[in-house]
Amino acid sequence: MLDKKHLRKHLFVDPKLQGPLIARVVFYWIVCLISITLMLLCWQVLSGPPRPFHVHLNKIWFQYGPALVASLIMLPLVIIDIVRFSNRFVGPLLRLRRSMRELARGEQVEPIEFRETDFWQELADEFNAVMHRVQNHPADDENYSHQPEEDEPVAVG
Repeated sequence: MLDKKHLRKHLFVDPKLQGPLIARVVFYWIVCLISITLMLLCWQVLSGPPRPFHVHLNKIWFQYGPALVASLIMLPLVIIDIVRFSNRFVGPLLRLRRSMRELARGEQVEPIEFRETDFWQELADEFNAVMHRVQNHPADDENYSHQPEEDEPVAVG
């Protein structure tokens, strides 16, 4: 059974990243349609008898219009899939960022866990190690002053 803690509550979680991602998908879709249309048009003009330009366009629309409509129907499904896929890297970064802010404010932070399908699983482990060090050894971090090694150059000035 699914744990409610690990269910996504929102599909669109980071508009600053996912918005441009959607715009890019739509842009590629439009560029693809334009390039295919131009290739088909050039092929018809070069391989067929001489006709007025609008006749070529009408023929392309009649032959390939259903494919255009099908791709238009598929576009929202592709966008939803891209948004859901991007949640696998956007969600972990949002959780990591939220926990880092809490840690920086000196708040007690719980270890983070990403969903099994999320990317960057090892990033959660690395953050948890840092979080454990900061929360369990705060005196070590506050009193730490870097002393240069013998080989290390010392900045003067």
